[in-house]
Amino acid sequence: MYRSVDGRLTVRHVRLQGTNEEIGESLGKTARSRYQVSPQDLLLPADVAAGRREWAARHYPELLQRGAGIARSFGLDPSDPEVDALGVGFNVALPVPPQVMGCSVVAAPTTDSGIVLQRNFDFGFLSLPEMILGPGAYPEAPAMLSEPYLMEIHPTDGGMSALFMCAFDLCNGVIDGMNEAGLVVSLMQLIDRTDSEFAPPAVEPGLNEFEVLRFLLDRCRTVGEAQRVFEEQRPYLSWLPCHYVIADADGAVMLVEPDDAGVMQIRTTRDGPMCSTNHSLLRQLPDSSRNDPEILGSLDRLRVLTDTVVADSAGSFGSDRLAAAAGQVAVSTRRPEDGSVLGGTLWSAAYRPGDRSLSIRYWAGPGETDGSPDFSPEMRFALAPA
Repeated sequence: MYRSVDGRLTVRHVRLQGTNEEIGESLGKTARSRYQVSPQDLLLPADVAAGRREWAARHYPELLQRGAGIARSFGLDPSDPEVDALGVGFNVALPVPPQVMGCSVVAAPTTDSGIVLQRNFDFGFLSLPEMILGPGAYPEAPAMLSEPYLMEIHPTDGGMSALFMCAFDLCNGVIDGMNEAGLVVSLMQLIDRTDSEFAPPAVEPGLNEFEVLRFLLDRCRTVGEAQRVFEEQRPYLSWLPCHYVIADADGAVMLVEPDDAGVMQIRTTRDGPMCSTNHSLLRQLPDSSRNDPEILGSLDRLRVLTDTVVADSAGSFGSDRLAAAAGQVAVSTRRPEDGSVLGGTLWSAAYRPGDRSLSIRYWAGPGETDGSPDFSPEMRFALAPA
């Protein structure tokens, strides 16, 4: 377990091996014992729950089996018409106002490690009451991203082994990760499409913006296979509009982004760089957004990443250059009125699909005012190749 020096971030590395139902049962027990999730939190109207289970039975039986284990860990019957255990949220009670996930991703071929996907994940240290009622409300409430997990999952009866950073949902909340075949996935909030009006999250049959990455890690070995998933499944929007950078061990990289109608637009490259932050790259930004500080920050970070990988031809620099670029765009944000810490880059990760390894540094503290955060020493993890 890692705990930051300032106490704001705790990361647990959880390794689970067994059947999908056993894995689900273990995740459910964690949700009950550590986060006081109750059986009532897994109930939905019967018609909604039935539609979701029917979809999973046809398209994603691994998830249906995990859901059965989650349900049983709460003393629920998986066949109960109102039970929906196809996920188990923690440290978040939705609906919530969306925080900005100010992320930065660059994927590029390197001289020492082949293709590397380097990503920063930025988020605020805010709890649900603070977001709704203001600073200091219910100080005992945990921040939504105070306890992410590094999940290492090894199912024995379907789906591939995977290593991923997890938040919001212990079962499906993939933020970034990699599977045994070397497929690497990452998401970023699409801030120019985030609605300022807050509504209950959609719960539908199919895959939402987080669950689709868990599906890819279970099923897909290549960018080409992942592309077909986005084209055929069309993830629905539950909470936060996102776009994605996906890479594989053969050097293919893909950017996926929903258009205004929710249809996925796709750009691919092979043995070349791909950079993305939080604004749309596949459609023109409206003039009204160009004075938005979040958009301007996203444009600035993209410029730094792009300058890093276009200065020399692809594959002519080492992975240390990508790590240095990630350091340049790491953020530590404070409230202007009192200087208190709002959030920042919670982790900076480098996924190397060639050898199925992950190097990651976590937030250690806010660092100097108007500077980058302090980070932990680098930690390394690996999956056995398929």
